[in-house]
Amino acid sequence: MSLIGRSINVALALLICVSVAGTAGATLFYQESVEELDTENSQLRERNEQLRQDLQETRSDLQETRQRLRELNESLQTTRSDVGQVSENLEETEGQLESTEEELASTRQNLRSAQQRVEELQGEVNTLESRNSQLRSEVGNLESANRNLREERNRLQADVDDLNDEVSQLESEVNDLESQVERRDDQIQQLRRENDRLRSDLEAVCRQVEDPPSECP
Repeated sequence: MSLIGRSINVALALLICVSVAGTAGATLFYQESVEELDTENSQLRERNEQLRQDLQETRSDLQETRQRLRELNESLQTTRSDVGQVSENLEETEGQLESTEEELASTRQNLRSAQQRVEELQGEVNTLESRNSQLRSEVGNLESANRNLREERNRLQADVDDLNDEVSQLESEVNDLESQVERRDDQIQQLRRENDRLRSDLEAVCRQVEDPPSECP
């Protein structure tokens, strides 16, 4: 009986301990649950505030997006108008391109003709260069002949100068002789006049004499 009594007491003591421990554990669990709920509640408030901010930003982004959409619609209308203008410009450009291609073909033909002409002119240039070399050789020969002729001319000029000096001297002598001739002519004329005067006097005297001498004419 004592053993059973002690066992019962031990069991009761254990039951009491378990009850006390369970109550304490329940209290502790409740406190932890309350703290967790407070923490979650705080987190939910913060999350809710963040969601409000996100919602506000989303509304602002939506407003901006709608504004951007309106601008894009306006740009689309403008772009459609620009596309029409670009199409017209494209058609005009295609026409200009065709004209340019025709001009290019004509230019290429002119280029081929010009290249052919260049080849012909190059042949003429080669011929002219050969002729130029020949003429240079002839010019060298002519210059040599010209130098010889200049030397001959200088010699002849010296002879001419000598002859001119001699001619000048002879002209001076001729002038002196002409002066002498003129003086002699003057003397002859004077003597002739004197002779004529004397003949006239003789004839006058002879006419006055009845029996003129033989000296009378």
